[in-house]
Amino acid sequence: MQSVMKVPASTLLFSIAFLPLASAQLSESSPEDRALLTEQAGALFKALVPAVKNVSSGSVEVRVWRKRVGFGTVVGVGRVLTKWSEVRRDVRSLSCRTGDGKWLPAVVNGVYPNADLAVMEVEGLKADPVQFADEKTLKLGSFLALSRPDGEAAAMGVVSVLPRSLRSSDRAFLGIVMDLEFEGPGVLVRRVEPRTAAAASGLKAGDVILRVMDQKVNGSFELGTVLQRLEPGQKIEIVCQRGEKQEVINVELGGRPRAPRIPYSRMEQMNNMGGHRYSDVKDGFRDVIQSDMQLDPEDCGAPVIDLDGRAVGIAIARAGRIKSFVIPASGIKRLLAIKPAKPQLQTGDLAERTRNREVEPGEEDPFELMRRKMEEMRRLMEEIEEKDK
Repeated sequence: MQSVMKVPASTLLFSIAFLPLASAQLSESSPEDRALLTEQAGALFKALVPAVKNVSSGSVEVRVWRKRVGFGTVVGVGRVLTKWSEVRRDVRSLSCRTGDGKWLPAVVNGVYPNADLAVMEVEGLKADPVQFADEKTLKLGSFLALSRPDGEAAAMGVVSVLPRSLRSSDRAFLGIVMDLEFEGPGVLVRRVEPRTAAAASGLKAGDVILRVMDQKVNGSFELGTVLQRLEPGQKIEIVCQRGEKQEVINVELGGRPRAPRIPYSRMEQMNNMGGHRYSDVKDGFRDVIQSDMQLDPEDCGAPVIDLDGRAVGIAIARAGRIKSFVIPASGIKRLLAIKPAKPQLQTGDLAERTRNREVEPGEEDPFELMRRKMEEMRRLMEEIEEKDK
C-alpha cells in the first residue's frame, strides 16, 4: 500500500470523486483537455496497482464463446462466483481466463437467483479463494475499486450509500410527500398518502417533522437516510411541530408499495440514452452497497477492494450513470453458507436435451464430447492468436 500513498490520500479521493464528472464532460472537452484527463486517470489507476494486486489472483475473466461477459471471484477450490444474468444466455460455452492467460473450461452448477449470482466449477483452476474482509469499516466516501485478473483496476469510485436492501418489501415506508422548498428546520409534510403508516399514525399535512427516534432531522435528505436504516413493522417515535405545539407521534412503519413496471422497450430506450450500458438485472437485491463507480455490464462479478486492498464485496450491477451496486462481504459469506439452487435451463436448450438423453453402455456422453471439442477449438484459436502477435 505504500506505493499507493505516493499520491496523497486527499488528492486521490478528490480525483476519484471528480472522475465521473470528468468522464461525462469528456466528449465536450478540447483535445488538449481530453489528453490531460486521460493521462491523469491513467496515473491514478497505476497508483492503485499495489492495492488491487492483493486480490487480483482471486479474479478471473468469464467468457462465452471467447467474448468476455463478466468477471468472476474465486470463493473456493475451483469455485467461482459470477453474475448469473450475464452467463445464463449460453451456459454451454463458458470458459474462464486467468491472470496468466490460461483458458479453463467452466460449468454452472448452482445459482443464487435473488442475488443474481452463479456458482461455476472451473476445471484446473489453481487460484486461492478471495479472503473477504468486514465491510462495516466502510463509510460514506470510502474508496472502492474493482480488481481485474491482470492486477489492474477495472473501475473506481466511492461509497455513496451504505448497505441497504433494494427489495420493496424490505424497505420502510412512511407515506408522506415532503415540501422540498421548505427551508427548515425540519421536514414539512405537504401531503399524507392514504392507507399508509403516516395516515394510520395521525400525521397531518402541515406538520413539521423535527426528530425521528433519537435522530434530529434538518431536511428531506436526512429523513430519507434515517428511514433507509429502518424496516417495515418497526415502531418508531416522530417528534413534529403542529401549530404552536410539539407532538410525539407513534408510527408503525409499513413496506414500500411496489412501483409500476416500466415496459421493457421503454427501459431499453432509457438505458441507451447517453451511450451508457446498464445491467439486465439491476435491482431487487437484499443487501447492497451503492457506489458511483462507472461499471460496464461485463465488469460485474469482480471482487471490490477498499483503499487498503481488502476485498469488501463483489460488483453485481450498474443501475445508472453513476449508480453501481456491490454485494457486501457479509452478504457473500451468508450466501456461501447455504446450498445454491439448481440452474434452470430453458426448455429446448441443446445442453438440457443432451443431458436428458440416456447414454448407451459403452457410448461416450455426447455433451462431454462436444465440450472437449469446443475446448480443443479454443486452444487452437489461442495458439493462432499468440503466433500472430
